[in-house]
Amino acid sequence: MKDKILLFTDLDGTLLDHHTYSYRQADEALALVRKRDVSLVLCSSKTKEEIEIYRKRLSNSEPFISENGGAIYIPKQYKNVTEKCNKNDKDYFIIEIGTHYDKLIGAFEKIKRKSGVNTKGINELTLDEVVQLTELSEDEATLALKREYTLPFVVYDGGGEVRSIKEEIAISGLNYTEGAKFMYLMGENDKGKAVKILADIYRRNYPETEITTVGIGDSLNDLPMLEVVDRPFLVKKVSGNYDERIKVENLVFADGIGPVGWNKVILQLLNE
Repeated sequence: MKDKILLFTDLDGTLLDHHTYSYRQADEALALVRKRDVSLVLCSSKTKEEIEIYRKRLSNSEPFISENGGAIYIPKQYKNVTEKCNKNDKDYFIIEIGTHYDKLIGAFEKIKRKSGVNTKGINELTLDEVVQLTELSEDEATLALKREYTLPFVVYDGGGEVRSIKEEIAISGLNYTEGAKFMYLMGENDKGKAVKILADIYRRNYPETEITTVGIGDSLNDLPMLEVVDRPFLVKKVSGNYDERIKVENLVFADGIGPVGWNKVILQLLNE
């Protein structure tokens, strides 16, 4: 039986530099990923449109996971997926897991009123404010606003305010996580659920292959992904520290921030 590595990677703060969004510091490992025919699956808090930019830049044609597991997009050449799909377009079979954006906006308005917290959803921010917060270009920030399954938000005060809004989110029946730059309101989706579904689809598309799943991230929203893969890796955040909330059995700590750490651990993994 053949062996195949299925590599699920976060983008912001992991494969991509926190400030510049460049993956150049991971070029050596990315070249080896291509040479070894590793399936590189982008698994991000970014929107579908944002991820498609990086798929094109990386010449990547694999399925991908958007908005913290809100949806899985599978190119139509894949088989054995239609029974799980609840939507499709001209390019993809789509498996929707998350709660629709309009519903999240309505729920967030109630959560804000009840908590009294000084906070704004991304839908309330101007394009200039999104550019300032994210350090994206205007074109890229416009794509970041095309949400479908998660509502990024910012809290303008300290930790006590964050606790208050988390309590109201829990009461509402919705869920909360954190990425590299935003907090997120969302439904029952997370990266781990999406990774498990997609890994199963890969196994059915490669029945004569022994698949090993690898996950690499940096933030709290990556925890569910790291919990379900065979080989979990954590890179340092831009502060130079690891996210202390991520505790996973067999977790490997990459010696480097973002793409520097990504490059080191993937080279080590593929050269074992």
